[in-house]
Amino acid sequence: MTMELWALVWGAVLLFVLILLSANANIGAMGMGWGMSNRDDAPTTTGWGGRAKRAYMNLLENLLIYAAIALPAHLAGVHTELTVLGAQIFIIARVLHAIIYVAGITALGLRTLAWFGGVVGYALIFVALLMNT
Repeated sequence: MTMELWALVWGAVLLFVLILLSANANIGAMGMGWGMSNRDDAPTTTGWGGRAKRAYMNLLENLLIYAAIALPAHLAGVHTELTVLGAQIFIIARVLHAIIYVAGITALGLRTLAWFGGVVGYALIFVALLMNT
């Protein structure tokens, strides 16, 4: 399997981990009864739990964009040094983004830089796709 597809797989694993963190925080804040109910009341999770939810929503949005670019590139047989580099940058940046976001690190705009790194990653794959079609 190519690096581009592995980045998609590991992105999905990261998404699952962030969802589990968020769910754990929600149950901690709202109680197991809430967790096993229809959850008609929105969770009131704050701190790292709230950040975990925002991190997974952000990853979900970006993983969709990555998949919409990487999968057509893969299907078109576009697998170059540029697509591999893009995939590597994307997944590393997204892992860093998740860690920085959940930990609540705000120094030097690191979260924004990590987010932008992910964008650069899928942009490189898009450029390679345009160059090879």
